[in-house]
Amino acid sequence: MDNSVLDLVKGTPNILGQIYTDLAQPSVKAVGQALGTVFEFSTSFLLPVKLLNEKFKLNFKKRITEYEKKLEEVPEEKRCEVHPQIGTPIIEKLSYTTNDEIADLFTTLLANASNIDMVNTAHPSFVAMIERLSPDEARIIKYLKGRNDIQYCDFMGYSLDGKGYIDIRYHQTLLPQYVHLDFPQNVNAYLANLVSLGVLFDMAGTYRIDETVYNEIKRVYGFELLKEQLVPKSYKKIEAEKSYYQITDFGKLFIQFWNNFLSSL
Repeated sequence: MDNSVLDLVKGTPNILGQIYTDLAQPSVKAVGQALGTVFEFSTSFLLPVKLLNEKFKLNFKKRITEYEKKLEEVPEEKRCEVHPQIGTPIIEKLSYTTNDEIADLFTTLLANASNIDMVNTAHPSFVAMIERLSPDEARIIKYLKGRNDIQYCDFMGYSLDGKGYIDIRYHQTLLPQYVHLDFPQNVNAYLANLVSLGVLFDMAGTYRIDETVYNEIKRVYGFELLKEQLVPKSYKKIEAEKSYYQITDFGKLFIQFWNNFLSSL
């Protein structure tokens, strides 16, 4: 093994010294104070050695710089040292995260963990949750700020013999109209993942009294046209079953830690 690598493995490498040329900058010092213990736990064999790779180093510096900017927004008297239980896995994830939306989630979680007023929103389970989010799902999380639910309609086609029915359109929402999605055709899979993460709960069988959103869903997805085309030729009738996804209390905490960071300073 190269001697420079051996030095990194045997010693306690200064992570910030590997990505910054001027450690005397106040902002860099602030990062060191907040992440000191985290970096001690992060000086495993892998991170210091990975930083020898220029491409890896540039990506990691970009993420630490993004965190640095968020930390600068926290008043000095509100800053605190990040607990390694949450900071260490975040640093590990940031070291290889290239997607900006996902990295933003990680750096905001790290910034919240550095703020005595926000540390309660930095739940350790969020680290694993963020890793399970796609960029589209991260955009949905942004959209959910200040909301309580996502309403949907199922367009149900009832058979001509009256013995059964099928979902012609399943869980149609207005999300693709309000959120830029790279793959809007996957929106139901995204919502199912947010349910599995505990952010949403499917309230199937119940519905909101206000018909405004449901009527808009029917308009956007051509409910009346669908009836004209398929009833009575293919189905006895087609109905729009109304329901919604409820944002859970845990989901609201997850949404809050990211979306409300700057407004809570």
